[in-house]
Parts: sequence; structure tokens; C-alpha cells
Amino acid sequence: MSVVTRNEGHLLAAGVRVLSHLHGRSPTPEELAELLQLSAGAVRLQVAHLAEIGALVQVTSAFENHVELGDVALLDGLPDTDGPAISEDLKAFDRRKQEETEKMSRLFESGEMEQRRRRKMEEMERGLGSFKKKKPRNPFGGD
Repeated sequence: MSVVTRNEGHLLAAGVRVLSHLHGRSPTPEELAELLQLSAGAVRLQVAHLAEIGALVQVTSAFENHVELGDVALLDGLPDTDGPAISEDLKAFDRRKQEETEKMSRLFESGEMEQRRRRKMEEMERGLGSFKKKKPRNPFGGD
């Protein structure tokens, strides 16, 4: 599940308060996303996580889902940052991208890409040549 930081949790709770005041009703996750200029999917995930811990409440009606405040004191128990797991994932991603970049540069420097392209063109020409030589079958019978 997505980890929500303390600041993100307080930001979502503040958004719920502001939109409740402006509209006179509980906001939808999409309205929160628009106010906070975040993607609706990310806000839905964060709201779901905060609802699991009880800081927010998701209300499902017949027409829409709404977000209400729960026990906002629980937000203070959230971590200050995303933590080391995120930084490790980012380092691994950077390593993979660097390896991919090096592989692509070796591929173009060695001329292997040009050889592959040339082989592919030769295969296509052979396939096209055999296609041109075949006489089409007469659909009405006798050849």
C-alpha cells in the first residue's frame, strides 16, 4: 500500500476542511485532487490508506464517494518522509536506466544495430521476392 507522509496527510485533511466549507458538503476524492493539483488516482490511494488508519472516512453513497474527517490526531503518527525503501527503489531504478543507456550506446557504437537492420531488410526482400514469383490461383478452377 502507498505510504502517506505526515505532511501529505495534513494536506488532504486541510483540503477536506476547505472544500467542506466552500461547498457545504463532504468533497469527493476527485475534488480533492483538483484542489491539490494531484492525480485523482494518487489521491484515492492516499485517502484509502488514511481511511485504513482512521484519519479519514470514506463515505460511499448511491451516486458518489465522499471523504470526511476521522481522527485527525492519527496523522501525527505518520512518518515524516517516504523513508529508505523509496530511496532504495530510486537508486535501483537509476542503476537500471544507466545500464540500459550504456547498452544502447554500445549497440550503436559497435555497428550491430546497422547489421541487424541490414539483415532484416534482406529477409524482407527475400520474402517479397518469393511473393512476387508465385502465380495467383485461379478462383474459377482451371489454370
